[in-house]
Amino acid sequence: MVNRYDLVALGTGAAASTVASRCVAAGWNVAIVDTRPFGGTCALRGCDPKKVLVGVAQVTDWARRMRGKGVCYDQLQIDWKELMRFKSSFTQPVPKSREESFKKAGIEAFYGRARFVGPHSIEIGSLVLGTGYAVIATGQKPADLRIPGQELVPSNLLYRLPGSLN
Repeated sequence: MVNRYDLVALGTGAAASTVASRCVAAGWNVAIVDTRPFGGTCALRGCDPKKVLVGVAQVTDWARRMRGKGVCYDQLQIDWKELMRFKSSFTQPVPKSREESFKKAGIEAFYGRARFVGPHSIEIGSLVLGTGYAVIATGQKPADLRIPGQELVPSNLLYRLPGSLN
């Protein structure tokens, strides 16, 4: 049996979720698929958690550089267990919240690895989804800059764009 949808979105980050929501609002029958916990890289593993950790690193570095200028750096400590608990307090609820928002919006959500098996067919395990349109919003991988010092550049800032020269 093939389940039919107007749109199948692969990935559950901001891009796929936005497109899926807009299509549902336009009256389309929509499904969304991900192999990882729902929410995407930015909310779960990238942007948001990174900001907390980078912020702590910046505060620590600034305090270290201000030592002897009125700042007592020796008293500054990072409680990593508490910091990770804090980070988890806003990343942990995301998958369940995202899944509930899909359900509320009328988007059928599937966990699993999606694979195109025909021009309008996507397979997830033994399930086949028929679709008129597919959005692939599964993220990117860092590009190899091929320059001296590339190991010093944060890799989450580097993305190979379609049509790029490298």
